[in-house]
This record gives sequence, C-alpha cells and structure tokens, in this order.
Amino acid sequence: MNEPVNRSGSGVVLVVGLALVCLSAVQTIAVLAFVGASYFKDEESLSDTADHFLDAQIDAGHEDPVFTPDDPLLLQRKVLLFHDVNSRTAKDVSARLMYLNAVDPKAPIDLYISTQGGWSDNAFTIIDTMRTISAPVNTWAIGGCYSSGALILAAATGKRHATEDAVLMIHTNLDDSREPYTLPHLSLERYERAYREKTRLPTEWYPMTDDKRHYLSPKQALEFHLVDDIVPVWNRGTGAATGPAGLVGPAAPSAKDTGGTKGTKPTTRATHPTRTKRTRGGAR
Repeated sequence: MNEPVNRSGSGVVLVVGLALVCLSAVQTIAVLAFVGASYFKDEESLSDTADHFLDAQIDAGHEDPVFTPDDPLLLQRKVLLFHDVNSRTAKDVSARLMYLNAVDPKAPIDLYISTQGGWSDNAFTIIDTMRTISAPVNTWAIGGCYSSGALILAAATGKRHATEDAVLMIHTNLDDSREPYTLPHLSLERYERAYREKTRLPTEWYPMTDDKRHYLSPKQALEFHLVDDIVPVWNRGTGAATGPAGLVGPAAPSAKDTGGTKGTKPTTRATHPTRTKRTRGGAR
C-alpha cells in the first residue's frame, strides 16, 4: 500500500533536485556571460568587471541599516567606515549621519575611516550627506585610508585627523575625457574639485588620470592639507595609550607581554602590499 506513496515522494524529490541543478546552471551561465561581455568590450578590466558584479550581488540582498538609540557608538556620536566604499556602506554611513544630525544638529560627529577604497559615486554619497546636514563631521584616518577613503577624509565639514601610524593613499585613476555631457568628464571634474577645494596637493598630480597611487605618511598628509592634525597613538613618555578623545588607555605592552626579551624586539608578522580597488568615475 505504501509503495505508490514512496515512489511519488521520490519523484517530487527528483524534480526539485533537477530544478535546483538547472537554476544553478543558469546562474553560472549568466555570470560567465556578464563577465565575458564586459571584458571583451574593452570598456573595463576583468578585475573591475568582477568588482561590479560582486557589488551588485551585495546590493541585491541589502536591507535598510538597523541600529538602536542605545548603541554605544551612536551615544558617543561615532560612525565607522571599515569596509569597501560601495552603495551598501554609503547607505549605512549616510543613515547614521542623518540620524545623529536629527538627534542633535549642533554636536559634532566623528567618522572613523579605514578602507581599501571603492567607488567614487558612493564616496560622494557620503560626502554630500556630510555637506547637507548641520552637524559638523570630523574625519579620522586610522590604519589604512586609501583611494575613496582619502577623498571622504579630505571632505570633512569639521576637523580632519590622522593617527600617527596611519597610511593614506590618493588614487589618480579617473578616465580622461574632454567631451562635455559625458560621465567621465563630470566625474573627473567633481573628483578634482573636491581635492582642490580642501587640500594643497602637488600641481603635477593634476589631471588625475595617470592611474598612480600616491601613498602618504600622516606628516606628508598634514603638509598637503589633507588632514588638520596628527593624533599620537602611544604617549611613549608615560607608557599609556592616548585615545582620540584624550582618554588614557591601557599601558603599552611590555617585552614580557609580547613574548620578547629585554634588549630584543618582539617578533612581528610580515606585512604584504596593500590591495586597493579602483575608484571608477561612474556607477555600475
């Protein structure tokens, strides 16, 4: 009596399995077609095409930013940008800036930036948000602040800071176009205007179309007016860490704590060259 039921159940499982396999095959073919078509058009490199595709997949499943008023960072009016600059992070950062501005339009907001870079359109989403709210936004370069991250750092409406161990990078990789009413022309104009208004970069860096990466120490960034001051990470005279808000943190680690011995430097892991993403002039 149960045999027909079992066969029917097996048939359903088989049909569902075949449907899933077909769906997976269609998705794979779509990915290959998307990457191949963009690559052979010679409009962008294969890596840029992959970046476009990955960002599109991230954006497709993105929900509205969720945060609560009792979030410790929000209570201290601090916002973090620690990922690639794309539409997802731009939406999250902009939402937090707008929320904090609604809570108190006069109190400053601190935006901490440590990013490999990303898309210039999304960087200007954050920049335009900073410019349109009343609360001044201070920016902080910590760790690595590259490409679009440096652009956001420079565009602060408040003070611009860099920790003494930070590394900054300005990417001059916009498309060169003198034709009006084109996206490359408008993107280059906007990108260069943002730096000209807020910094004093070397004139030989313009126009920003030579696809170079200019890495800067905090002192060089201060010299070029990319930042307004340098924040010491360790107060080496007292062995205490000084935070951005002037708070005294834990004492500096001793040789014993780090596994070293007196008179020798503790072993540190070797670092690799930093990966950077192209700051494209246009959106997807």
